[in-house]
Amino acid sequence: MEKILPLLLLCASFQSFADTAYIGVDYVLPEITIDNEDTKPEAAALRLGVSNNNMAFEAQYLTSLSTDNIYNIEFDIDKSIALFFVMQSDVVNGFGLDISLGYAQTDITASGPEQTINGDFQYEGFAWGLAIHQDIPYIDNTQIRLGYQSLYNKDDIEITAIALGFTYQF
Repeated sequence: MEKILPLLLLCASFQSFADTAYIGVDYVLPEITIDNEDTKPEAAALRLGVSNNNMAFEAQYLTSLSTDNIYNIEFDIDKSIALFFVMQSDVVNGFGLDISLGYAQTDITASGPEQTINGDFQYEGFAWGLAIHQDIPYIDNTQIRLGYQSLYNKDDIEITAIALGFTYQF
């Protein structure tokens, strides 16, 4: 959290130079891969961002809606906090593309039988994403968005996500 707070302050100060602020809500299908075994809990994400000249700073908060298991061990994403620098394409015929680079911190809880993995784990480091979005006709400043994110990929552990959601620009 100590590393995220200065980045969030930078994002807030960027608001004075921004021409557009936005908020997004996504339904997320994360995938946690540990030694080639997958678990897929469901999650929701809230995204807040400010942009100027096709560049944006975006903060994301993701929390779990359900758990999934590998060999009777339940995996739950308690939360994931991320800050991204987003490179935005021009919107052409209502469509646009975003490329995100940043930092993510993901907290996972594993719980299972007594002689298995139990506890809270934190994974943090480089994160990236790619998203396409389309303007919604007849609803000004609103877009539907489909994205892919890699929140962590080290030491035989990979946390990725596919998200579908809405974005509203102020």
